[in-house]
Amino acid sequence: MLDPYALHLLGRDEGIPKDTLARIAKEVGRAHSRSTQFWMLFVLWMIFALGLILPFAMMVREGQTPDLRHFLPGSLGGLLLPWVLWEGEKRRCYRRALEVMLRYSRCPHCGYDLRLLPTDPADGATVCPECGCAWRLPGSPPPT
Repeated sequence: MLDPYALHLLGRDEGIPKDTLARIAKEVGRAHSRSTQFWMLFVLWMIFALGLILPFAMMVREGQTPDLRHFLPGSLGGLLLPWVLWEGEKRRCYRRALEVMLRYSRCPHCGYDLRLLPTDPADGATVCPECGCAWRLPGSPPPT
């Protein structure tokens, strides 16, 4: 899927007129500022680190010898939680970009202009002739 914000920053148009791309990029916006991204990653990696350090500290305090099997649940949770949160955030950003691109009648996959293309009466989708992806444009007739 195209990232209109990145395309606008890179000066690449991918067949989209520059003024349209600028409007789309402004509407999509940047997902998060650099400082927000930093703090999100910092907090997530602190959770990961605590998943490793807390079991070790508790075992040392109790006089036990640290063993790898005690660290596995905390480290797996510490690895999976950041990944799940990051993927959820990416999905939210892609969904927002997809909605904006379709509102401007542009194929979110390749940027092709979908305005004058017919919709399929069976499912109400418009098929992009450039890449073959089918999209249901806002305002298109419902499927019959």
